[in-house]
Parts: sequence; structure tokens; C-alpha cells
Amino acid sequence: MSNTELVHDFIYKDGKVYCDDCLSEKLEIKPRQQINQICNRLKEQGKIIRETKECSECKTDKLVNIKL
Repeated sequence: MSNTELVHDFIYKDGKVYCDDCLSEKLEIKPRQQINQICNRLKEQGKIIRETKECSECKTDKLVNIKL
């Protein structure tokens, strides 16, 4: 399974909203910038929404990834 598939499936199965930092930690995908690139691509493809909200994991207001 590719990292893109891992990120997409995790966001959809978990149902919570995560910032790039927390996704990187939970999925063990390094560097964090790879998560940023993946999530920007998923947003462009219309598969997720990226907006500033409270991350479910770190409880910080950040750019988070949300399933449609």
C-alpha cells in the first residue's frame, strides 16, 4: 500500500481530523513534508478538505485534513 493510500484510508476510517504533524507521527511517515504533499494532492483530487480547525490529536488549531 502506498503512503497516499495509507493517509487516505486512515483519514476515512478514523473519522477524526488530524494535522500533518500528527498524521506523520501516527502513520510513521517521515519527513512530515511528505504528508503535506500527499494531503495537498488529495485535496486537489477532491478527496479531502484542508482547513484550519482543532486537531483531534494535539488539540492545536492548525491546518487539518478532513474526509468529505
